[in-house]
Amino acid sequence: MKRLLSGILFLFLLTACSKFGRLQKSDNLDIKREGAYTYYDKKDFFRSSVLLESIIPLLKGTEHAEKAEFLYAMCQYELRLLESASFYFDYFLETYPRSIYAEEALYMNALSQFENTPAYYLDQGGTDKAILALENYINRYPDSEEKRKQCQEMISMLNERVERKDFENARIFHQVMEYKAAIITLANFAKDYPDSPYKEEALYLRIISAFRLAKNSTDAKKPERFRQTIDFYTTFADSFPKSKKLKELESVYDYSTKQLAQVKPTQNEKVKD
Repeated sequence: MKRLLSGILFLFLLTACSKFGRLQKSDNLDIKREGAYTYYDKKDFFRSSVLLESIIPLLKGTEHAEKAEFLYAMCQYELRLLESASFYFDYFLETYPRSIYAEEALYMNALSQFENTPAYYLDQGGTDKAILALENYINRYPDSEEKRKQCQEMISMLNERVERKDFENARIFHQVMEYKAAIITLANFAKDYPDSPYKEEALYLRIISAFRLAKNSTDAKKPERFRQTIDFYTTFADSFPKSKKLKELESVYDYSTKQLAQVKPTQNEKVKD
């Protein structure tokens, strides 16, 4: 029984390969085109793309060119060749701006770019381009309710990724002990993303950076920097009154307050002298 099934499978594959081979070698453009469409309908995107690629140059200027080029771009997407897919959808739109496939091509171009975006810790240039592509679709086809909603969801996901990248870029200054830069970048992050889930962590790290900078400063600079640490703590406590980090930060606040108290008498004595 196993041998019989193996034999049937072998004959099926042989027949399928032979049919594809004959189509590849065929000089009949119509048969080749229909074969490409048939493979596409059967979700055999590799064979379909091979045939389409061979006939598209010959279809230029004919009524069949538009569909063939759109399906070829779709094949690139289905084969997960996302960069190539985006390129061919973009080329299709430039060539056939009024096509019946124009809306779908614009959406698929944006989707290809979205699915090809890098992880948050890599350069986000591709992410920015994908956001623009998605926004372009929304602006061009505002009445396409379902796809507009999908695009908005994808934009939200990409914005979160950019937000995470910006937070990590700010945090790295704290990690490498560049505390002056950390204070600035963490503050900018909190300002740029006021509703971010990373805002609490950013403002916490700003306090710690300011505190460490103050402790390692010269005596002349310590009062100003400990005062800054206290100001940052006050802002944090007001913004996150229920934060679990407050207990740890209270010791930072108490230490900074004591340091200022020790410095002030000395400063007053110098003024009298």
